[in-house]
Amino acid sequence: MKRVLLAAATAIMVLASVTWMVTWAGQNKKEVVGLTPEHVRWFTPPYYKDGRQRAQLLGDSNQGGAWVDRVKIPVGGRVLAHTHPQDEVVTVIEGTWYLGEGKTFDPAKLKGYPAGSFIVIPAGVPHFVAAKDGAVIVQVSGVGKFVTDYLEK
Repeated sequence: MKRVLLAAATAIMVLASVTWMVTWAGQNKKEVVGLTPEHVRWFTPPYYKDGRQRAQLLGDSNQGGAWVDRVKIPVGGRVLAHTHPQDEVVTVIEGTWYLGEGKTFDPAKLKGYPAGSFIVIPAGVPHFVAAKDGAVIVQVSGVGKFVTDYLEK
């Protein structure tokens, strides 16, 4: 229970930081920043070897600070067991995202989260993901440099 409360508090802090950043940017620039789906710029980072794509919507997850990214996972795609040194805050935008906990990928442990779902994965929790039924788009946000430590190859 304590871990859930800590994760929820962290998620609230992340969202508050992003809100502050957007508000600050808006006050200084005096212009609305908005992206429609067709203007989201997808790219394939060199460390994605499995068909995934990423889009940076706000900030830079490779540099740190507050950031919001989207990740597109093709049908049949999976990400082996890994951890992150900071909480991972995820919203499912499209499709059903499958998440499992553990140090090795185990299809029996996958739980489906349909579009609209919100998930907080606390720092250090080993997990793995898959896109079983179709392509998936998730929105991931955080504060600090986004780092993935793979537990399996």
